[in-house]
Amino acid sequence: MEPLAPQPLMASSSRHRVPGWLWLTAGVVVGLAIAALWPHRQLTAATSDRNEKFGMCTVYVSENLEAVFVLDFLTGRLTGACLGKQGVGFVQFFAADVGADLQVKGSKPAYAMTPGLAQIRSRPGTQPAASVIYVAEMSTGKVGCYAIPFLLPNVKNPTPAKLAPLDVYTFREAAPVE
Repeated sequence: MEPLAPQPLMASSSRHRVPGWLWLTAGVVVGLAIAALWPHRQLTAATSDRNEKFGMCTVYVSENLEAVFVLDFLTGRLTGACLGKQGVGFVQFFAADVGADLQVKGSKPAYAMTPGLAQIRSRPGTQPAASVIYVAEMSTGKVGCYAIPFLLPNVKNPTPAKLAPLDVYTFREAAPVE
């Protein structure tokens, strides 16, 4: 008995192969439709820099506007300023005594500062900015979160708004005082 010879595979005439370019085009169209319908969020970026004597960062306060904050590591004083939209320079100023707020007692505090986004509800008379500032101090082991009371005036107001910590928490036990 002779073995059967292999038979060539033949495509069924009732099935048609869809070209690859058609699948690619359909995928691109579906992807663009999803991207167009997906909710958009404005891109924001905060920057920060530091050396041994001070740190500074920018924070998003409202649409197309940010403020700059400087933390003096020697005095523990946090100050900030926000530019006006009319191009008249800095129009709103901020200040806080971080050393007192975090109960720093040593002669060599070690601070770290970073901005963060937050949608905090407004209280009567104030509108918080869309960001907060977190300040940590190593010798006390505490972190303070500062909301930014934002009210953009049209003219310069040299009196700084007081920044008060929303809350403070301890991330480690306090280091011994030097």
